[in-house]
Amino acid sequence: MKVFRFFLTRVFLRKPIFAIGALVLFLMANYMAFLTAHSVLSTREGYQQMAHFDKEGTFVANLDPNSDFGNKDISKASIQKVYDRLDSRYHYALYTDGMMTNLANGCGVKVPVSYMNQRYNDLDGFPIAQGSGLTFDYSLVRNDAIPVLVGEGLADDYPLGTQFKMHDPALLREVRVKVVGVIAENSVRSNFYALNSKKYYNFSVVVPVTTAFIKQADVSFNINALNDLVLSDTDRADVSELGDYIDKTIGAKFNLYSYQDNIDYYNEYLFSSLRFLTVASGLLLILIVLLSVWSALISVRVMMRDFTINLMVGLSYGRLRRLFYAYYAGLSLIALLAVFAMAAYSRHSYWRRKDAFLMTYGLWGMIRMDWLALLVASLFDFLLVAMLAQLITWRLRRVPISLGVLQ
Repeated sequence: MKVFRFFLTRVFLRKPIFAIGALVLFLMANYMAFLTAHSVLSTREGYQQMAHFDKEGTFVANLDPNSDFGNKDISKASIQKVYDRLDSRYHYALYTDGMMTNLANGCGVKVPVSYMNQRYNDLDGFPIAQGSGLTFDYSLVRNDAIPVLVGEGLADDYPLGTQFKMHDPALLREVRVKVVGVIAENSVRSNFYALNSKKYYNFSVVVPVTTAFIKQADVSFNINALNDLVLSDTDRADVSELGDYIDKTIGAKFNLYSYQDNIDYYNEYLFSSLRFLTVASGLLLILIVLLSVWSALISVRVMMRDFTINLMVGLSYGRLRRLFYAYYAGLSLIALLAVFAMAAYSRHSYWRRKDAFLMTYGLWGMIRMDWLALLVASLFDFLLVAMLAQLITWRLRRVPISLGVLQ
């Protein structure tokens, strides 16, 4: 301990600016490692979810960014023609979310309402923790209670079997609903075009959509539902015909891409981002090595007399290497704890802002993906510390030592 205290105060911290610089670089390197691992893990999860749509003859619709139209110019009759054509000529899976309703709950969160038809439910329905999945056998004409799913965060306020009234933002009126299932905790969906972009459904209500529902729904719902519309058992000629028909009928241009088209588009963005992160991480690694080796050499040369005495009284290079392990392990631990604090704060901030689509359950709100990314960052630290300790010790062995320094 006495030797370590000597090296800590007289070598490692002799110039605090070097120690602070090393700590900052460790923090940046840890954050980059965490960010890269998190992005890769999030993308991997997105790939797994999108695999449901990796079928020949499957296409996904999205509004062309250059399409210029206003909802006020689209009538209910014209948008209904689009859905009539879909019903008569295509197999389509409909899913849309983001519409909000005021529903009393213990967390005071404004609740998002999601909508899906039966084909989408069969293709990629939500995992259920309690009860059954969505059912589509209800009648708006008879004013039946609509069977809905609720997220885990609403399960205490609206347990399985509960009936209640809520304002439906698609129908623009109050409806009676019945909870038939609770969505599994931290259920997530990835964006079709940005697989690492997530929405969590702990505080959502999921409503089943039928043909009758679409006919009664507001025009804005009908238009939004065309985004991310999934067409199956078709080909490019048929989807191109549909795109032309939509453009002609409501004046909105929708692109219809296959699963592979979307993946290729995303991969361009992903690989570009990963290249940047890789280059940035490599530069940080070089800076850390150069600063660490240089500062150790400068300090040892300034303290050459004390360093020589320690070697003469029993300090081996093996023990010296262990001292460097301890010092840089301490720096890496501080940096890793700082990254953990930032990640936990970020998750907690979603709860503070009551951002329903990003609120997750877990220790400090952190989910499995966060912990795995921290584990990757810690493995990166272990390798970095080992490399620095070995490299600096090797370099110090080459420093000429003589008894002349004692005179």
